[in-house]
Order: sequence, then C-alpha cells, then structure tokens
Amino acid sequence: MIRRSTILLLLRRVDCNDGVASYCETIVKGLKSRGCDVVIVSGPVSQLYGSEVRYKAILENVKEWVVIDDLLSSLPKLSTVRSALATMRKHAVDVISPQGFSVIPLAFLLSKLTRRPLVANYHPSMRGSSAETVATSQSQKMRLRYRALATICKADRFIANSKEIVAFFRGDCKVAMDRIAYIPHGIDTTFFRAPTEREKENARRNLSIPDNALVCVLPGRISFVKGHDVAIDAVRELRKAKPDLTVVCLFPGGAGYDGPEIEGNALKDEADTAAFRFLGFRYGEALRECYWAADIVLLPSRFEGFGLVIPEAMSCGCVPIRTPGGGAQDQIVDGSNGYLVPFNDPKILADRIDRLSSPLAREAMRTNAMAYAAEHFDQEKMISKTADLYQEIVGAGAHSSS
Repeated sequence: MIRRSTILLLLRRVDCNDGVASYCETIVKGLKSRGCDVVIVSGPVSQLYGSEVRYKAILENVKEWVVIDDLLSSLPKLSTVRSALATMRKHAVDVISPQGFSVIPLAFLLSKLTRRPLVANYHPSMRGSSAETVATSQSQKMRLRYRALATICKADRFIANSKEIVAFFRGDCKVAMDRIAYIPHGIDTTFFRAPTEREKENARRNLSIPDNALVCVLPGRISFVKGHDVAIDAVRELRKAKPDLTVVCLFPGGAGYDGPEIEGNALKDEADTAAFRFLGFRYGEALRECYWAADIVLLPSRFEGFGLVIPEAMSCGCVPIRTPGGGAQDQIVDGSNGYLVPFNDPKILADRIDRLSSPLAREAMRTNAMAYAAEHFDQEKMISKTADLYQEIVGAGAHSSS
C-alpha cells in the first residue's frame, strides 16, 4: 500500500453465520495486515447458533463497528446519514464500500456529501451458472431495480467475487466491463490443508465415524436453501440401492430457521440417526476437523452466493458435488475435480456419491480438487487485489477531497 487508507464497509445487516460475514472476516483481517484501517457501519447484527466467535474475530480487526438499526429501512433516514457521516469524519474514511445493493443509495449519498469514492460489492444468491440463466434469474421488476440502482447510484468500481456475479453486473445491471473488478473469493490454504493419515483417523474417531464409512459433509446453516433435504433424500436413495454401503453425512452448521423441520424429517429411524449427524455451528479447527473426516463435500443449494465451503473442503482433500449456483463456474470442472448436479435431484446426487464410493475414482478427483483449490483460491491473492483496488481508487482521486 502507498499509504495507510481507511475503508468503510457498509452493510444492511450482519448474520455472523453466513458467507457475507465470512467474507468480511477475511477482508478486515487481510486489509489490517496490509496497513489499512477498516470501519464497519451496519444494521442489526445476529450472532445465532454459536457464531459469536466470528463476530469477535471481525470486531478485533476493525477500528470501530457502528450498529444503526435504521439501516434496515429501504430509504436512508436523516439520522442514519448523520451517524454514518460522523463515523466517516471521525476515522477520515477514504473509500466507501457497500456490501450489497440494498445499501447503495446510502453509500451513494455519503459519497456525494464527502466526495469519497465508492467501490460496491454484491453478495447475491444466484441460481444458474450461465450468463443467460443469471441474467433471467430475477423478476423483470427486480432486474429493472438493479439496473436503476447501478445507473443512478454510480459506483467507481464493482467487485465481483464470482463469474456469475460478473454476468449479473453485465447482464442485469448493464455495467461496463472496465468498471468491474473480478476478484474471486479466497481461503487460507495453509490452514485448510489435506490431513495426514493420523489426522484423518483422529478426526473420524472424534466424530465417532465407522472405519468403513463413506463420509459426506454439508457445511452451512441448516436450511432448505442449502439443500439439506436433497442430500438426505439422496443418501436414503443410495441406502436402498446399496444397503452394504455405509454413508455418514456431517452437517456442521447453525440450525437456521428451517433447522428443526429439516432435522425432524431427517431423523426418522435408527438408520437415519446413524447416517445424519447434526453438529451445530462449527468454526476454525472444529470445522476443519469435519473436512478432514470427510471424503466428499456436498452443496446441493437451490440458490448460492459463492459457496466458500467448497474451496475450503477441496483444499482439505474432499471431492465436491454441488449444484450450478453462484460460484460453480469458478470451482468445478465437471468430472475432473468434482461433479455438478441439477437442482432438486436427489437421484442424480445419489449417483454421483455412488461413483465416488470407489476409492480409486475418488483419489483421482481428490488430487485434482486439491491442486485446483491451491491454484485458484489463494486468500493472499484475493486480499492483495482488493487492497490494490482500494488504493488505486484513492490514488486516482476519483473524487476530490472534502
């Protein structure tokens, strides 16, 4: 960095057990390590299901975190604007970075009042992996709204964390390519790494997994959006077709709003209780232990923003099977380093799990998955590109100082 800059992250709300909070945790730590200061102004903060550990990790790495309940309002309130302006002046903010289109009007107003540049991010849940599908995935009314926001509340740059989001900016929002910075999500590949044979054995022992079991892991909040019900149906299909195959599914994630219903439907008999393990919110080493114990990572989401758990698990030696939502184009070469399966199709998901029940087939894909994660999802590259983008915008003087 040329000089110490201060970045304002603006969020409508923060749910500490979701992917946006995970992204913010990575970014604030990385920017701090590169000499930047980060300030957060957000709406209400949720620390449900044990995710307060992530809240504390973010809080430790920011100069200040200001919570304004009125940020949930669809239009910026005068009191909200005043609070945000006071925070910006207190910390001499250089760049405003709204995380989501819902706060772009407020960010644009703050940018105009302070003459500070605007770098917008968006963390949508996407269905579909082609530009055509992404561009038609929203209602016409919603697409017009996105286009109006991107046109009227013009940002200096838009950060796209996946190829699907690039397509969204280009297709729905009509943003020129030279205003889009494609910066894929990254992970700490020194932490998320393949286990030694002893580490894998210990992980399975700690989780009481039978020696002969084929282990799948589906991380994330327990939710119909994430497709836990599809995974459960797939394992039941496989159990009928191959009764001699022992499959265990680990579900490390907060309960979510759908959690009780999904868990109730999953645990109907003794075989279900042995197969489906609801572990609660897992973070850090506890989450990594689940990856180390597993052979396959599942993400049969109906909608997805990026699916950061896929590169985490790939780096730990799991073979991924996921639906073609957001992040799929960045992560999966179908049949080489993992599998793409259709939405809402437990039979095909069961078939792909079955294919990977062969240790020989699984090992070839495992090797490809780990190599792909190491090449494409380096967290240091992500942080460096993001920090460089902020510095470029500050240095360019896109807005003169107030």
